[in-house]
Amino acid sequence: MLTTCNSTMSITTWGEAVDYTFQTRPAWRKGAGSQAAQINTNHFTRLRGLSFPVSKINNAIVSQVAIELEDEGKADGTINRIISAISCVLNHCAFDRLIEEPSKFRRRTEGESRSLFFTKEQVIRLAASAEDPFQREDLKDVINFAAYTGMRRGEIIKLKAKDVDLSNGIIHIGGRSDVQTKAKNYRTVPIHTHLIEMLAKRTDQVGKNVAIFGDQWGNPTELSRAFNKVRNFLDFDEGYVFHVLRHSFATWHVEAQTPFITLKNLMGHKRIETTLRYAKVTDRAALSAMSNI
Repeated sequence: MLTTCNSTMSITTWGEAVDYTFQTRPAWRKGAGSQAAQINTNHFTRLRGLSFPVSKINNAIVSQVAIELEDEGKADGTINRIISAISCVLNHCAFDRLIEEPSKFRRRTEGESRSLFFTKEQVIRLAASAEDPFQREDLKDVINFAAYTGMRRGEIIKLKAKDVDLSNGIIHIGGRSDVQTKAKNYRTVPIHTHLIEMLAKRTDQVGKNVAIFGDQWGNPTELSRAFNKVRNFLDFDEGYVFHVLRHSFATWHVEAQTPFITLKNLMGHKRIETTLRYAKVTDRAALSAMSNI
């Protein structure tokens, strides 16, 4: 809902900016591009929400959204069209002096690689800080779980006790009628020894349909908000969002020389090209190895 201040319209959220653009930009009101614009803007809405402050939509945030879209299997061309739609909304509102001049957003090029991931030591610090000083043992558990399974935020919140098979040491993802991954494919992930005790505690004597993490959070936005508090406490850049834990899982596997076809299955990627973007890590490892001789 748009607000007024001293008879001047004011826009503060992404939802308000989108509404205003569709109401006032001719090409989006009734033009041939209105449907595509709706689809493209909806991607940012889905990942960050209508209430996301427009003042915080900078290149770091848009680049992270692009990484999340890539992880869902979106091609670079599709991602660029989504970025253009975000830019169009903000520029349209800025032209009418309803928001400050927005950042310039970097478009993707073929072969662009990911750059953000946590080391295992950093994950230990994140988990420890969630517990002290924030006293959020539930957040500590989720941080460790995300880092050692590579599961998406939404998948973690939906995970039910029946999907955790401790006897066989695997987690079922997307294998139930009421749970579907973004890539719409079923997969399993082995349970890391680091997670066994925590999962045993969370699944002990609970109903098989109990969401073992979801009850604490309610929705993905609450989880991200809690994670960001810990991230800020440790002075990580704002680009290090919760989703980076998933990238960390993949990065650690590449460093451990896990075959890419195996990693593709663990991550639930539709295309091997998406998985191969992590290959840059091996390049850094090679440079490090060369410096040792």
